[in-house]
Amino acid sequence: MGIGLVVALSSCSNEKRLAKGKPLRNLSANQVLTNFKEAEVQWNWIGMKINVSVDSPEGRQSFKATVRMAKDSAIWMSISPALGVEVARILLSPDSVQFFSKIPGNKFFYTGNYDALGEWADSPLDFRDIQAILGGTPMGLDSENGKYIARTDGQRYALVGKYKRQVKRVIGINDNSLAPQDSLNIQLPSKRYERLRNRADDEDLLIQRHWFDGITFDPLQDQFNDLYYQRSLTLNRSEFEPSDYGRFPRNFEVLIQTTEGDLLLEWDISRIRFGRAYDFPFTIPENYEQRTGF
Repeated sequence: MGIGLVVALSSCSNEKRLAKGKPLRNLSANQVLTNFKEAEVQWNWIGMKINVSVDSPEGRQSFKATVRMAKDSAIWMSISPALGVEVARILLSPDSVQFFSKIPGNKFFYTGNYDALGEWADSPLDFRDIQAILGGTPMGLDSENGKYIARTDGQRYALVGKYKRQVKRVIGINDNSLAPQDSLNIQLPSKRYERLRNRADDEDLLIQRHWFDGITFDPLQDQFNDLYYQRSLTLNRSEFEPSDYGRFPRNFEVLIQTTEGDLLLEWDISRIRFGRAYDFPFTIPENYEQRTGF
């Protein structure tokens, strides 16, 4: 029996079960991943126009952006306010970040690695993360080498990454007992937590979870709880629409929560095009100040 037929039968079976008020079929982590990979959107080039809002402790900002992406190669963005005059441009490659601001009174450029971007977001980010966030695919999901536990969560499947025993000592339960929606916030200060943190590496205290639609296997949500640095990142996708390249979300939300405050980014796609090879024009204007961060 081919994989495509298996996926179709799984979807059909779950649709009938939900219609009768029954829960989703229990699937293993490998079965969930197989269904997702079969349905995953496939693209090499994407061009998008998006409407963005950013809420941070400093206030709320809204702008429009043109995004161009060549898979695993480059991400280019041109940012404009409502009037359409470009105020910033970004060019990302797998190992470099280039940015310049054209805002009067704040004209500068940055050329370097992803550290400055991670500091701005207060969460570590690299090229693969940004590509996943913008490209409609799960962030940090390792379908070949990752170890996950599958759970049903209403009309969704959840994959919980298996974690190290240091996490159990902090939250009090092992990964087999962790429910998909369990809160993992720690009330500080905790002498037990501080002692463990001093002996652990940052990756030892990281928990990742991914949610998929129980019928279409659309990647609905990713969540990362970093117990080492007391922060979390949640990525939500919605309004999936079919295309020749697969189902692609039109609405996105990224919430980064830290002890210093929250950062919420929301955007919707007003126009999208797949398969066209784009240029990525990027020339730093003359007489711009070079900075070491954004």
